[in-house]
Amino acid sequence: ILAGSHELKKKYLGRMTEELLMAAYGVTEPHAGSDVASARTSSRKVGDEYVINGGKMWITNCGHANWIFVFTRSDPDPKCPAGKAFTAFVVDADAPGVTVGRKEWNMGQRASDTRGVTFDDVVVPAENVVGEPGGGFKVAMKCFDKTRPTVGAMSLGLARRALDEASKYSLERKTMGKPIVMHQAISFMLAEMAMRYELGMSEIGFI
Repeated sequence: ILAGSHELKKKYLGRMTEELLMAAYGVTEPHAGSDVASARTSSRKVGDEYVINGGKMWITNCGHANWIFVFTRSDPDPKCPAGKAFTAFVVDADAPGVTVGRKEWNMGQRASDTRGVTFDDVVVPAENVVGEPGGGFKVAMKCFDKTRPTVGAMSLGLARRALDEASKYSLERKTMGKPIVMHQAISFMLAEMAMRYELGMSEIGFI
């Protein structure tokens, strides 16, 4: 949506208005989470196509996605600045060489389908480049600018529910003849949870 060509949007996004399809966002790697510039999944141009090798990890919706946004390092020179070293692609999930891993068991958000995915000599046409070749880092950062506030809002919602559930349980559960909320250690824990929740609300701009 942010950087794809008109043809790329028509090919992939247009289909989403006609049938139930899903996409995944493949940036994170086992050794490169928030440090996006450390990504090692590579792409090299061969004629009018690119060949992708590497792997991504903890990719949401990967087990159900029809295609994947894949962030790759296209310039192997370690001295090349991040703004010119990466290229992003749309890769069909059923393309030869794409292998989706098992579902990860998350500590929370267990309904989220989170998996690893590997790319073994996956051939992608040049028209599937998102944005300009070498401009993938800027594309990824623009996407994060749009999605991170919503992730923060979702996390706050989960925190609020956790606080509500913990508070409810502390009033119902009794030890030594009184609700556990009356024990100082428990009340301190709930107070800290409430404090961190309110702090998060103020930081994301809800207050």
